[in-house]
Amino acid sequence: MVLRKCIACGEIRESTEMIKVTRVHNTGEIVINPDSRLFGRSAYLCYNKNCRLNAIKKRRFQKTLKKEIPFSIIEEITKLTEN
Repeated sequence: MVLRKCIACGEIRESTEMIKVTRVHNTGEIVINPDSRLFGRSAYLCYNKNCRLNAIKKRRFQKTLKKEIPFSIIEEITKLTEN
């Protein structure tokens, strides 16, 4: 069991219960990394709509990953948290 902290609300949960967004070490590409096989700087987000909105509004992904987030990644995160 691996515990991680949500970048929006700060709640600590199991990593399997969160969305993992990674800036890949070799390429610098930003990807949603559900299987955790890619190495690099990562940010975790709850599957909560309010967390998503706060993370985007406060630019938490950019601060954590130290890189601008492509709109396509934000759209994918939105689809994952719509449920």
